[in-house]
Amino acid sequence: MIERWESEDPFDARLARSATGLLASFNREGVLTAADVHVATRAAALAGEERDEVRLAVALAVRAVRHGSVCVDLATLRETEETLPWPAADGWLDAVADSPLAAQSLVQVEDGLLYLDRYHREEGQVRDDLLARLASPRPVADEALLEATAARLFPGEGYAEQRAAALAAARQSTTVLTGGPGTGKTTTVAGLLALLTEQSSTPLRVALTAPTGKAAARLQEAVEGAQRASQFTAEDRGRLAGLTASTLHRLLGWRPGSSTRFKHHRTNRLPHDVIVVDETSMVSLTMMARLLEAVRPEARLILVGDPDQLASVEAGAVLSDLVAGLAVRSPDAVAALRITHRFGGAIGALAEALRVGDADAALDVLKSGDPASTSSGSRSAAAWLRTRSGRRTSTPWRRASWV
Repeated sequence: MIERWESEDPFDARLARSATGLLASFNREGVLTAADVHVATRAAALAGEERDEVRLAVALAVRAVRHGSVCVDLATLRETEETLPWPAADGWLDAVADSPLAAQSLVQVEDGLLYLDRYHREEGQVRDDLLARLASPRPVADEALLEATAARLFPGEGYAEQRAAALAAARQSTTVLTGGPGTGKTTTVAGLLALLTEQSSTPLRVALTAPTGKAAARLQEAVEGAQRASQFTAEDRGRLAGLTASTLHRLLGWRPGSSTRFKHHRTNRLPHDVIVVDETSMVSLTMMARLLEAVRPEARLILVGDPDQLASVEAGAVLSDLVAGLAVRSPDAVAALRITHRFGGAIGALAEALRVGDADAALDVLKSGDPASTSSGSRSAAAWLRTRSGRRTSTPWRRASWV
């Protein structure tokens, strides 16, 4: 089902009273807002495009961005709501690809998906920059020292998963570290930083960053807290002393009058040797493009987050796309933590069921009688869980896996 808005107010700002044709129909049905209609109408007028079905396609691409996707699959979208007055399926996307809008680079069509040009360019840039980093020579490491220090910082079988993730990240320039709540992502980051600083003959310039101020503060506190563990020596703490975290915007450097361009970019790179980005699931496509163009090719980049957690409020689902794409192109670049250390018993089982989208397993845990969890076991709760667990695959607004 396509998400729609409803209103009985004839003066609702979402109504485009000047709209005509298909744009007016889809606006009245609550699929498009006035903003979608006006952007599509203006773009078509600038390009000299008069076909109704092309204007509708552009409006749907604009709507997709509002809903968090950088592109739209018109064929799939059309199949979800057959009662709407859709254009004929045959040739609809071809008409957009052959339109003046595409010729003037206002929209782009690739692999059956329709993009606004800006997001198509940013997606391609992120892909190219990441592939270039993955193809670059791996950092040289003292393997004997690396293994010995990792064994000290991550002792025993209880830390085996985190130890393996830290070692993998220490041996490459780009790593995506994923894991749900309580899997020890921050502990792994703290140990990894200790590994890297011990490997360097000179002090490393380390940046800790996150999309929001609150997330940055949590990252700094968590890394400082992890260093208080007994396996961290005074030398480890000394090498990591003084680390501070900042938002991505502050790291890249605010530029007055612009929200998408920064002080640091491809010709003025960040000076850091190691950059750790926490809560990467909240990083939009645009911000990831700005970050990657500012990171020095020889710097280490560690992207940390949970692809099942909060997504960016802007367009793009970069972390989940990275995990899916890199699993095929370069599996070593993704280090996944799956063992929950913070929770156990029912809470751990519930978290895992929600992570994999198993509504029945989640309900079984909730109804098990374990004091750590409670549930009414009602049919409404079951229906809600099943809806939530299926939402990622049922949404028609495609987030392309482009890596």
